[in-house]
Amino acid sequence: MNIRLTVTLVGLGLFLAAIPVLAVPEEAAEAKIGRARNVLMTPDAGREAIAKALAEVLDASLLILPKTDYAEEFRSRVGTVKKMFDDGALFEDKARQYLGLAYKMVSGGKSWEVPAELKSSYREVDIMERGKRICAALLDSALAEHKAGRRESAVRDLISFVIFVITPVEA
Repeated sequence: MNIRLTVTLVGLGLFLAAIPVLAVPEEAAEAKIGRARNVLMTPDAGREAIAKALAEVLDASLLILPKTDYAEEFRSRVGTVKKMFDDGALFEDKARQYLGLAYKMVSGGKSWEVPAELKSSYREVDIMERGKRICAALLDSALAEHKAGRRESAVRDLISFVIFVITPVEA
């Protein structure tokens, strides 16, 4: 009787000890997204800070990526882009191509497009401010999707955010 009770208590203790470990990726992803949002809302964020923020967003996308048949290829493409960012290649065509293919995987085959707000013939005077609002909206949407359990949509918004930041938009 004592052995059963001891085994049960040890099992329960191990289970309870594992709960915070299981929750860490979720919290880590949200923290990474939050830090990236803070960097982008900073008026004078430098290139290095932006590169780090983009890498954190890519890390967050990998943390919340659901298990799918394309997950390995997605991870490979995102890993290649992260390496490019580490090497200082933020605005390379190859990075956009790899992320574009990753985006297609999480968007049901749809290609990434420049947000409609930036395609209109009428543009606000401060296009950078509009871009920051779009970035914040993408990150906020990713967090909301993630919290709602729609992980693939959250990953799509995160990848869309990174592509948006590294894609030149004509003024």
